[in-house]
Amino acid sequence: MLAAAAALGFCAFGVVIPGYLAFSVPVRAELALSSGQSAFIVGAAWGVGDITSLAAGWLADRYGARRLVLIGGILCGVGFAALGLANSFWSIVLAYSVTASVGRGLGIFPTLMTVVNQWFDDRKALALATINTAVTAGAAAILPALSMTSELIGWRLAAFAAGGLVFAITLPAAAVIRSRPEDLGLLPYGSETGGPQQRAGETGRPSARTTQRRNYSVKEALGTLSFCALAIGAILRTVPSDVLVINQIPLLIWRGVAEERTAAYLSITYFATIPARFGMGLAATWVSPRWMLSGAMAMVALCTVAALLLRGDAVAWFLILSSATGQGVSSLAWITVGEYFGRQSFGTLVGLMTVFYGVSGLIVPAAAGSVFDRTGSFVPVLLVVGVMQAISASAFVLVRRPAGRGGVE
Repeated sequence: MLAAAAALGFCAFGVVIPGYLAFSVPVRAELALSSGQSAFIVGAAWGVGDITSLAAGWLADRYGARRLVLIGGILCGVGFAALGLANSFWSIVLAYSVTASVGRGLGIFPTLMTVVNQWFDDRKALALATINTAVTAGAAAILPALSMTSELIGWRLAAFAAGGLVFAITLPAAAVIRSRPEDLGLLPYGSETGGPQQRAGETGRPSARTTQRRNYSVKEALGTLSFCALAIGAILRTVPSDVLVINQIPLLIWRGVAEERTAAYLSITYFATIPARFGMGLAATWVSPRWMLSGAMAMVALCTVAALLLRGDAVAWFLILSSATGQGVSSLAWITVGEYFGRQSFGTLVGLMTVFYGVSGLIVPAAAGSVFDRTGSFVPVLLVVGVMQAISASAFVLVRRPAGRGGVE
């Protein structure tokens, strides 16, 4: 189940999230798009997917995620392939920012995390870190592949090929995935009564953290300081991160980096997130997340300050460090939701968190690009980004395992 979810996440998320960035230079040249329009296409795509996640999380919690995975994967493939037919700004928005992105939010991410969270009780942090790492690895591997394919056969044919790949892998993955282990007469891995999913040599006795974990309803979770602080920290982490990644190429050029090197730095940015997501997620097995979350965001804020003060290729490396660390925070935040609040409402809680920064994603990255178009400077953008990151670090200090009431698993 984990392998099927990881494979689909690797492919679909890897195509949809960074896909347009691989084509942004030839698309802007061919269709005469401004920096603000280009940033809006990507920001809207990420925002629409995040907003869709709210409905997807609610549906997955109540009716299961399997149908969502099938429908969402097909929409991802069809929408991205349709990008190859686009001949105007609004046709790109319809194909990529709407169709493919609704598919991503509906059936890929975070829906696949909801599936994995249902299947694991013990080793939950490791399982969720694996799926988070898989989607990041997909973005890292597919971005340069799409760039090279675009140079060889053109961005339109590359879009057709990538959309077809997503469609092809969706069908077998959806055939394997089941919403919950109970659908097959099983129990989550590491549950109290053991069962056929228990590894050979294990006693079947639940771990201490397994017996103490509670299943919170949405209302109960929203009533805890920990969830509110976690949500605020995650929102203020994600919005600045989207601004910096979406506008990374013009930002680097503005700071004196040669244009021919900017695409390579963007690829390195995605590759650097792989060990960060997995490493921080794995560390959550032993270390309380609050200090990792807060300390990581403090480092991210310092990297933004460095980008303000420095010029040349050094700025690129600080942005890469910032993005990698921030993506590690992302992985840890989702793991914390599963560890602290259980299985019952995981999809809805994650959907509630993503919808807020999804709305911001529709506006803020494009606004940042427009500021640069008007002023020729990213200084105001970086100042606001640094403040948001510092507030995020402060909010994460308040994240503790809640002691409120909930149904004991």
